[in-house]
Amino acid sequence: MIELRNVSKRYPNGHKALDNVNFHLAPGDFVFLTGRSGAGKSTLLKLLAGLELPTQGDIRIGSFHLNNLSRKQLPELRRQIGMILQTPNLLMNRTVFDNVALPLVIAGYTHKEINNRVHAVLKKVSLDNREQDYPYELSGGEQQRIAIARAVINKPAVLLADEPTGNLDPKLAGEIMHLFAQFNRLGMTILIASHDLNLINNFHYPQFTLHEGKLFHEPAPA
Repeated sequence: MIELRNVSKRYPNGHKALDNVNFHLAPGDFVFLTGRSGAGKSTLLKLLAGLELPTQGDIRIGSFHLNNLSRKQLPELRRQIGMILQTPNLLMNRTVFDNVALPLVIAGYTHKEINNRVHAVLKKVSLDNREQDYPYELSGGEQQRIAIARAVINKPAVLLADEPTGNLDPKLAGEIMHLFAQFNRLGMTILIASHDLNLINNFHYPQFTLHEGKLFHEPAPA
């Protein structure tokens, strides 16, 4: 499903964000990516999302070879990947329904299909009673749930999350992690970058740790 072979990323200023990284995720895997700020977590997720290219090495996601994507393939790849950031980045002048529906509108889905999918995913994140509200009327935890709903509305094979609980209190952070676990049980491959070891150690999933651009594999906590 996801494979990195000897991947390095060096920026024009000379900073080497990733150094000969190798790893493999099978379909349905759930893995945490840990490391201090600046360790390379965000860079790795950007490479997987096709937002940046590696300086060297190969990246494959399913049938896509990210080093050699055509312009036609890039939208196809991104439909296979859901991306969640620490800040939800919602459209505050659009309703919850409209925020979640946006990827489907862009993709050209019918009105009926959009309605069915949005209702279903909002029910999944327990916000089906807020679809006509605006994001500024919701709590931080609810806004992040909306961001998750928007990320999974296209039924992506892969879900990437970059510090998705960084702005939440421990209780809400735990609820969001349990939500990710639900989507994983439906078959979604999930990679979550987080520096909150106290939180992720409560979940028995393998951890990859980045340190100065190098990746270390750790087993799931017992």
